[in-house]
Amino acid sequence: MNRTLALLFLSVLFSAHAYSQTDVHLQVDRERGGRIPIVLNRIEYELPESETSAECISEVLENDLKLTGIFKPVHFIEGTDTLKAGLTAVAIFEGKLTSSSEGYLLDVKLLDYSSRGVIFRKNYRFQAGGCRGVSHNLSDEITYFLVGETGIATTSILFVRERQGSKSVYIVDYDGHGLRKLTDDKLAVSPVWLDKNRFCYTSYKRDNPDCYIVDLKKGLKRLLSYRKGLNIPGGYYSGKDEILMTISVMGNSELFILDSSGKMKRRLTRNRAIDCSATWAPNGREIVFVSDRTSVPQIYIMDRYGGNLRRLTMSGGYNTSPVWSPQGDLISYVSREDGLYRLKLASPDGLWVDTVYRDYLSYEDPSWAPDGSHLAVAVEYSGESWIVVVNIDSGLKRRLVRGKSPAWSPVR
Repeated sequence: MNRTLALLFLSVLFSAHAYSQTDVHLQVDRERGGRIPIVLNRIEYELPESETSAECISEVLENDLKLTGIFKPVHFIEGTDTLKAGLTAVAIFEGKLTSSSEGYLLDVKLLDYSSRGVIFRKNYRFQAGGCRGVSHNLSDEITYFLVGETGIATTSILFVRERQGSKSVYIVDYDGHGLRKLTDDKLAVSPVWLDKNRFCYTSYKRDNPDCYIVDLKKGLKRLLSYRKGLNIPGGYYSGKDEILMTISVMGNSELFILDSSGKMKRRLTRNRAIDCSATWAPNGREIVFVSDRTSVPQIYIMDRYGGNLRRLTMSGGYNTSPVWSPQGDLISYVSREDGLYRLKLASPDGLWVDTVYRDYLSYEDPSWAPDGSHLAVAVEYSGESWIVVVNIDSGLKRRLVRGKSPAWSPVR
């Protein structure tokens, strides 16, 4: 997919963290696959006991910037403030770490490479063990200030992992760190984020596919929908607190809207077909979903009231798992071709469709990152399902953890 990053004339704005800045105007262009060089200086420190945290910040930040797919971290020749011949950069990052009995103070600056003018200067206070979180925040700040895009370094991914005959919901940081188990179910499926603290999922814990809502911040879990038969969550629209839900009615799967208290707000479909896997357009005006009303699963779009139905996919005999991108310009889904599930991207009007990979792997259950440039998908390698992160701009992908049904979190 051809893509050009935004042309940015940046006039640095005040933020709650900033205590000093100079107006610096940058212009950053990036064609597909091209990375923006940025000089990363190692974090300086005064006391030997700060060395471990300083090194942690430097390493995590460099990895975060590489994982954006946007930046190429480079370093000055040792003992100088110049790059190797032929190299240039857009900006220079530098920072200094000090410690006290109250914790650490990190003072950082981002400078324009040519003029050495200050793009932003900030400080962060944190306790021991907080270096990864500080580094992730820094990466997102740099991404925003240099290219005006949403960073994803503070995000996490929910997924389902089967172990010893049980399927439970797990969470992992976007870079593969911080793996932990969140639920203890014999069969959990379809985790969906509601916001940065809450998610819902379906569990067969009570021998019925009931939907639960979990608040990670408060440490609470409760039943959300437990009608007899299917209760499977789809997308969430925060603007009106609306959860799309597949619910069985007389044995048939239909689409409904519930709020996060479990109250039913509206029934969307009413027919003899199976309707399921619904997600919202980012503006909350339309819904993309799967229906077999033509006898095979195809992808359709309707408005938020269940009207103005139109069919999105016109080819292929099995299309499923549609998800609207955060920017609203793309819908990802999977299509079965030659015994494999192909990862597809389509414009919402259906006039443009592209296949991301034409290899010998199956891609299932795509979930968008908040930046609209990355997808998490489930891919099977040698009989084991892995969560794989795909960069749709460069085509690069990386295995994250073993599991299925990924759900990418909002920015924290």
